[in-house]
Amino acid sequence: MPYQHNPIRRGDDGRIRHIDVPTLMQAPDGFAQLRIALEELGETLPDRNHKGEPPWLLAPESTKDSLTWKVRRGETLMTNFVTWFKDLAPDERQTFRNRYPEPPAWTGFYDSLA
Repeated sequence: MPYQHNPIRRGDDGRIRHIDVPTLMQAPDGFAQLRIALEELGETLPDRNHKGEPPWLLAPESTKDSLTWKVRRGETLMTNFVTWFKDLAPDERQTFRNRYPEPPAWTGFYDSLA
């Protein structure tokens, strides 16, 4: 039996690490699988506002370009953070940046908010 690529890759802990959307959409039930996977991604995030906490503390395994931040709860959390951060005075932003430096996977994130 030939190897079939699994479009939803999970880490050793069982959590979703990557979704190959084009491949998944070729499956007869691809859209349903995608919807379930996206809901699962959203459930891993806290159900609260996180003003004052950078997104990488809420989902340390994700990157700034992860699907985590583009759907459901993740999108709401990111939107709330960006709005909160932009409302800070310039000196408060710099203090926050110094307190929470960007990890390597998030390099350029703060600059993208300017």
